[in-house]
Amino acid sequence: MTSNKDIQHGSAFYGQLFTKAMPAIIIVFVIGVLNIWFLDTLVSWVWSVLFLTLFKMFFILRLTFIQLSEIIAQSHLLSHVLALFGLLIGIVVLSFATDYAATYLMDTDSFKTDLINGSPKYIVLFEFVYFSLISFSSVGFGDIVPIAYSAKSLVMLEVTLSFIVLFFGIANVNNMHIQKQINNDHEK
Repeated sequence: MTSNKDIQHGSAFYGQLFTKAMPAIIIVFVIGVLNIWFLDTLVSWVWSVLFLTLFKMFFILRLTFIQLSEIIAQSHLLSHVLALFGLLIGIVVLSFATDYAATYLMDTDSFKTDLINGSPKYIVLFEFVYFSLISFSSVGFGDIVPIAYSAKSLVMLEVTLSFIVLFFGIANVNNMHIQKQINNDHEK
């Protein structure tokens, strides 16, 4: 087992972070590839993307609350919490970007966008990475708008997950602040 000193000051934290996050990253990647490149040829049912999204959300939430909470409990450095927070945001944004792209590729009427029918898949993916990042941050410029119920459901799930991730991050920063105050009080 790695000591707390190694976790706090060495590269052990980042190794443990990516080791714990790897199953969720692999699941998000595999389902994203399946969604974008194969799902539209296998299944013509747009709601199948929603079911795969719920499956991915389970792993992301499990990663957030169980595995990564253990890592943060060992290290109370702000840089570690920010690295964890960045990883979670990246996983969520990329996960939903692939879901939006797959939904659009199955039904181009599911989103109002400036994309041209038959656009290359990498252009579609880029467009929806942008949309996912904007949705995560709750800015919503209106240049891409979900029209179909399946697309609206995906956006609602991403916004819900973004609040959970933000709450997790704020709670950990607050916990670090409280722990620092407790440690300072015990040292006096």
